[in-house]
Amino acid sequence: MEKLKQSVKKATSEKIFSGIGIEVNYKGKNVLSLYDGKNMFEEKGQKEEAEIITPSHFFDLASLTKPLCTSLLTSILVDKGCLAFDTKISDIMDEFSLSYNKELSGIKIENLLNHSSGLDAWMQIYNTVKSRSDAYMLVRSKSLAYSTGSKNLYSDLGYILLGELLEITTEHKLNYLFEHFVTSQMGLKELCFIPISDPSSKDNKKFVSSGFSEVRNKQLIGEVNDENTFVFNGIAGHAGLFGTARNVCSLAQELLNIIEGKSTSAIISKETLLKSLQRTSSSSEWGYGWHYPSGKDSTGGKNLSKNSIGMNGFTGTSIWIDIDNSLVITILTNRTIATDAAKFGGIKDRFSALRPLMHDIITGELI
Repeated sequence: MEKLKQSVKKATSEKIFSGIGIEVNYKGKNVLSLYDGKNMFEEKGQKEEAEIITPSHFFDLASLTKPLCTSLLTSILVDKGCLAFDTKISDIMDEFSLSYNKELSGIKIENLLNHSSGLDAWMQIYNTVKSRSDAYMLVRSKSLAYSTGSKNLYSDLGYILLGELLEITTEHKLNYLFEHFVTSQMGLKELCFIPISDPSSKDNKKFVSSGFSEVRNKQLIGEVNDENTFVFNGIAGHAGLFGTARNVCSLAQELLNIIEGKSTSAIISKETLLKSLQRTSSSSEWGYGWHYPSGKDSTGGKNLSKNSIGMNGFTGTSIWIDIDNSLVITILTNRTIATDAAKFGGIKDRFSALRPLMHDIITGELI
């Protein structure tokens, strides 16, 4: 993987990101652990001292929260008979909760999972409300942008609403559910939410900066990058998870183990997991929280099999699982710290071009 190491060194020197962690498993064995750079850029006058990136550094995983937490928890609750993929919002929320927007009533869990709910992609929650309960209410009041099920539009709002449905169903917050049903079962202590209201949750952890927040006027280290998630106290269905590359890779590997019938943890049955990973339609690139390779423009490069699932995070994180080739690739960076980092919905930056090339180098050597 010498070519990959050179590519990473060049990227850190060009400040495409300040640090990176890469973990690759092939046929059930770890074949690459590559870490480079520092947890932030070193600048004159800064108070904090930059640290060399290690395997124990936590990255802001951003939208990897969707498949690794929210979608997985939904599937686990389906597996336990608490929910069904065709459960409607009106089956969970009371009349008062839906009183401001009756359009939500007929939306099914599966519509939220595969981004076909009709909800818009995003809205500026953080400039409108400041509490978690008000934020949920604001999302519920949003009129649909298109007819439910008529197309797939990647939506943070859909996953925010899905997170609320899970909390209503179980009467527990997402951070508790994720720990109870996933990480504690697998011994993954380096994968968690970091509540804004609980500074002690950062104790004994090393974090990679995700850049400067103009809204909060501070460098974000161990505090979620997503401004909307900040309003949700750092715990939301669309973003909020922090984790190390090795623990992200371990969770992804466990999902692959379940598919291959090699799991010993049994956090979810193979039948339910496979159902959640099925392509929802021949024209859609979305499954239940996971994305499929989109041809030559796939962020996972051009070598992954069609039977692959993946996801990117806004902060510069990604996970790809190639089921046919028994391959797991985890790449975590903090590209949002770069001066040219693309804003939400903006043009692509240097990292966007680099990411598929790194995957091509890895898959080129292995498969």
